[in-house]
Amino acid sequence: MLDKMDAGNSAVAQTINDLNAGWRNQVTTVLGVDSTNFQLAQGTLGLQTSDSSGLFLMADAVPPVSTTAYFDASGKNKRSTAYNQLLHALNLSTASDLRDALGDMYSKWIDYRNDASNWKPDTTQRQLFNQFANRYLDPVVKNAGDQVFALAESEPLTIALNNFVNTSFYQEFKDSAGDPVSLPKYSGTVDAAKAAINGGGGPVTIDYNSATADTSSNGTTVHGSASGFYSIFSGGASVDFQSLNELATSSNFSIKGTIGKYGTMTTQAAQWYDGSQVSRSYNAKNDYDVWDKNSNQGDWDSFFSENGSLARRVSQLLLVSDYDLTVTSSASYSKSDYQKISTEARFGVWPFFSGTAKATHEQKFTHNEDGSFSVRYKLDKGKTQIWGATIQSAPN
Repeated sequence: MLDKMDAGNSAVAQTINDLNAGWRNQVTTVLGVDSTNFQLAQGTLGLQTSDSSGLFLMADAVPPVSTTAYFDASGKNKRSTAYNQLLHALNLSTASDLRDALGDMYSKWIDYRNDASNWKPDTTQRQLFNQFANRYLDPVVKNAGDQVFALAESEPLTIALNNFVNTSFYQEFKDSAGDPVSLPKYSGTVDAAKAAINGGGGPVTIDYNSATADTSSNGTTVHGSASGFYSIFSGGASVDFQSLNELATSSNFSIKGTIGKYGTMTTQAAQWYDGSQVSRSYNAKNDYDVWDKNSNQGDWDSFFSENGSLARRVSQLLLVSDYDLTVTSSASYSKSDYQKISTEARFGVWPFFSGTAKATHEQKFTHNEDGSFSVRYKLDKGKTQIWGATIQSAPN
């Protein structure tokens, strides 16, 4: 992960925020991206993997309120998890009938339904109820409840709940340890990324200087400061770059070079997701015909307020390929400074953090004659990286 800077050093923090804002605005201008809902992204991004698993994880991440964000898909809140909780926070139209049928056992049913340990792949709502009924209900109550469930099977919410656990809408991968992992499918795949790059634009020239950069973020949907960008240099939690951060932010940065190809790729959820249920709940604030008072899965605010778990989603990814860029810090670095950076900043130098010590791009460090420091980044043809995401607000 990126190194966290001393929160007390507000001057350095503000300079890094300005650097992030300036580079984000440069990217949106040069690559023709709509800045009103674009979020600059760095970190452990989807195309560091050889399959679509990383892309699915990134598409499933819930982005923060920020113009710039560090994306570590494994550490992000997941849209699919929040969506599942939302479904369990809503009422079926037959909810009152089921309360009447189950009586005092209704609240126990809700607790059982909301306990993920009771779920298995492809378990429908009616099957789940039968599990519960066989364990806790007498035959008369069980029969009454089953009749209600038979009537509710065609309801959109029931269908949405059943689709969420339908294994055909998930894909199996292996994690870094070789263990199987099942991920919800998205339209953004490795093949789709290749097609987006091949059909995109380029080449373009980059000539950025922080001294003259536009650092404003007025009017943007994803407003606010950086989230996760704390450092100029990144080498892991055990490496202290605080003094070098202060030195680096005392002078200007430039980024010069070319980007061979770029394009955008849509990331729509597969059929495990039903947007109509999100819209239905979003438009029914404090409506307890829609929201279930007995559920402990959340309410309108927990899902849709500014920091709600479904307040935003990734709708597109900005992809780049075949670049050759040199980042230069014009501060004057000593030989020992350079040695520390070149040996310990293994996760990168602003703004091209890789999130891991192994990245798809190559980096080469140089201590220039005037004492300044440069790092050259090259990404070969055929390789692709994610540089940002288009963020949509609920209920889109």
